[in-house]
Amino acid sequence: MKSFFIAMIIAITLAYCLGDVANSWWGMNIIVGDEIVSPFESVLAVAAMGLVFGIIGFIIAVSVIGAIVIGIGAAAVALFAMGVSAFWPVLLIAAIIYLMRKDTPRHAVS
Repeated sequence: MKSFFIAMIIAITLAYCLGDVANSWWGMNIIVGDEIVSPFESVLAVAAMGLVFGIIGFIIAVSVIGAIVIGIGAAAVALFAMGVSAFWPVLLIAAIIYLMRKDTPRHAVS
């Protein structure tokens, strides 16, 4: 959670800086209803858009990582099931031999 807050602070700072640069260098302004929005409000709008894009990026990253983990887990279960289904006769014979050898009493020869 700490990393998430740090990422959001960085995103807001970058958006604020880029908005200030765009406003001062290129004279870019946001116009709402035939009125130019003040530079501070336009920077806030850009920061809000940066925050929204940061949250969307976080959600996509978590979804992709979750899908990869689920895919790896499903592949592991499938490989295990395939291995057991391919070698079940060998495992059955090994279990029968183990159970037969375990039950036979060993008498000491004197």
